[in-house]
Amino acid sequence: MKGKQKEWKRWALRGLIYFAGMWMISAGIVLCVKSDLGVSPISSVPYVLSLASSMTLGTYTMLFHYMNTLFQYITEKKLWNPQVLLQIPIASVFGWMIDFLKSRCTFPVTSLETQILCLVFSIFFTAFGMVFMVNMQLVQNPPDGTVKTISAKCCKEMGKVKIAYDCFMMLLSILLSRILLGRVEGFGAGTICSAFFVGKTLSVLQKCAGQKLKNYIFINKEENKNEVGIIDSNL
Repeated sequence: MKGKQKEWKRWALRGLIYFAGMWMISAGIVLCVKSDLGVSPISSVPYVLSLASSMTLGTYTMLFHYMNTLFQYITEKKLWNPQVLLQIPIASVFGWMIDFLKSRCTFPVTSLETQILCLVFSIFFTAFGMVFMVNMQLVQNPPDGTVKTISAKCCKEMGKVKIAYDCFMMLLSILLSRILLGRVEGFGAGTICSAFFVGKTLSVLQKCAGQKLKNYIFINKEENKNEVGIIDSNL
């Protein structure tokens, strides 16, 4: 009975940390938009599409996450893959979180200092959120799941794959912006900084705090060793 109670508490703690990670990534996306220095690469494609239609950034983010889930499903080549399929409801929640935070984030950004501050917090929130979600070994944020899948398949560091993934999204958003809007929107210094520094910050945080976080959460060390091996070996 006591063992079951500890297990329930551990699952509850994992869920809370995971949920906190979702809020942090959503806040990072919204703060990057708020900085007006260019949106983060992970939201650049949904941002451009939202400008070209009446649908919200959150809605397009949800659809973008669905596409990432589909990519993982095809790449993994498993007919039944609950860890990937469960990303679908996670994508829906992310879309709602982004729209909710965007509607509440109404403070004025009137100076360059405030813009830079928003960008810095955006980078840290995004990287911290990824560390929280990845190390809880539950359902991955769909774009992060894609990064993790590519990292595992190519045997590359997750931080480096994250940089490459963000750069690809950045280039795709520029192309879509030119085609749909006739001009480049959402691209700026903040986009470039996010593309390079989120991955770098993720690598540093994973080395400094990721393993400690897992050791704190997971009592059974064998379970800890068998999960998310790519992060332990490469970061």
